[in-house]
Amino acid sequence: MAELGCPQEYRAVIHWRGGSRPFTSPGVSALTGVQWNRTVNDTSEGVITIAKGEAGAACCGQLGQIEPYAHELSIYRDSELVWQGPVVRTVENRTTFTVEAKDVTEWLARTVNTTLLRYVSTNAADPMHRGPVQEIAQTIVRLNLNGALFASGPDWPRILPFIVRDDDPVVTSFEKDGSDDASAWIVPILQIFDDELVPRGLEYTTVGRALVLGRPQTTSDPAQARLTLDHIAGDVQIVRDGAAGSTLVWVTNQTQQEIAGTQFGVSGVVGPVYGRLDTLVTTQAEGLTAYDLWQLARASYNGRNPVPTSLSIPQGSSLAASAPVSMRQLVPGVRLDVSATGMCSSVTQPYRLSDVDVEWTDASGEEVGVSLIPIGEPYTGAPP
Repeated sequence: MAELGCPQEYRAVIHWRGGSRPFTSPGVSALTGVQWNRTVNDTSEGVITIAKGEAGAACCGQLGQIEPYAHELSIYRDSELVWQGPVVRTVENRTTFTVEAKDVTEWLARTVNTTLLRYVSTNAADPMHRGPVQEIAQTIVRLNLNGALFASGPDWPRILPFIVRDDDPVVTSFEKDGSDDASAWIVPILQIFDDELVPRGLEYTTVGRALVLGRPQTTSDPAQARLTLDHIAGDVQIVRDGAAGSTLVWVTNQTQQEIAGTQFGVSGVVGPVYGRLDTLVTTQAEGLTAYDLWQLARASYNGRNPVPTSLSIPQGSSLAASAPVSMRQLVPGVRLDVSATGMCSSVTQPYRLSDVDVEWTDASGEEVGVSLIPIGEPYTGAPP
């Protein structure tokens, strides 16, 4: 059985951009603090703190040559690479040197799209064809990194070999190309993910150097592990939030100024427990069809019915070393079943892992915090 366990040590290596060619590495004794996290649909961060007196003059001189975005930070838990991404900032004082970095999605936040976003073709041979939203996301990244204008070289941040996909079975149609059907949307690639593809069912995260393009887990997906409160050291919080609950999710492109000629999509099932409980989402995206709006409603419905009961491990608490899940399995978005008995709000239900927050110091060791959000029944109705 997998187990979280306790690491014997943490190591950090500064690599050149791409994450494979080493530049420098502070000795284990000089590394006094490590912080890193994993998160879903956002960019995570990694930070290391180095004691300059322990590092020595030669290493200190190399640390002073670290260049943001020319170098990357790699964090190892024992021999396992758990986090990697470009250095964005260094801070030095009289006794310590701190390196701050962001995960590899930062490269997508710093690369502006120059490709046409017109994924409506039914021809599988067309690179820009309809398909799972995860495939569309990968194609947008590939076309920009390999063939876009102003590229400093093919796949200069070295992302493409490390993309992992878990496709949604629903076919997505997506276009954002202006009224002339021939204009590129000049925004960062990550903004396209956040504004257009996440609402259609994309979930993205990183593990080490891997860029994971996934989908929201449902009750039909297998659990990575089953946890109990015995696997949590410290306090927990169980929150049942009716504001997030809904039996019907409506998405419309209607505005207060213009209601004629607009459309809507709706997903959900009205039942005896909550009756009709609506959530309205408005979108200003252009050129949406009724099918597009249904996709947005379908993606937003997941986890709203029943009213979600969230479980989080507050700061100061952590997963116990005996937790039956490895660090490799703690991927934001995966399903973890939790049995929280002995509480007034005793629950046993499936959750999705949304965040992993890890802190290690040479004085107190490792703490692994997680946040979990409930998995609701997926909407299985037919599209319009």
